[in-house]
Amino acid sequence: MTLREKISRLTGINTGRLFDEVLKENETAICDMNRDQMYNKGTVNVNKPGMTEKYAESTKRAKSKAPFNKTDHVTLKWFGNFHESLKIIIFRDKFVISSQNKIWANYLEPLSRFGSALGLTQKSKGELRDLARDEMIRKIKNEL
Repeated sequence: MTLREKISRLTGINTGRLFDEVLKENETAICDMNRDQMYNKGTVNVNKPGMTEKYAESTKRAKSKAPFNKTDHVTLKWFGNFHESLKIIIFRDKFVISSQNKIWANYLEPLSRFGSALGLTQKSKGELRDLARDEMIRKIKNEL
């Protein structure tokens, strides 16, 4: 294959389609990043990742009987249904992490305290960039 042919093939690659594939293939990893932010790091506002919320004492007592009874910071995880419901929605120029769980839509999302819990912090975005870059390089090589 000549250099001209390789360049022609390279310019014909639909990188947007490939990137969407990378996102879909890594949906679980992306959502796990968000889950980790909430449960392990206490990040319930991706715009303020160092700030953690605390449970009220009454909530701590109630949560002690829950399957996920971590109470040193707000985790947004009691039974796990909300965390497990996370998914990504891909738009033309971005993707978002979302949940159709009724707890999110009816209780958590409307509260300014938790309205920014879904998404990635700058640190997680950096991890995703590294992952996506490597996957994109692999996919582009496969297209050539």
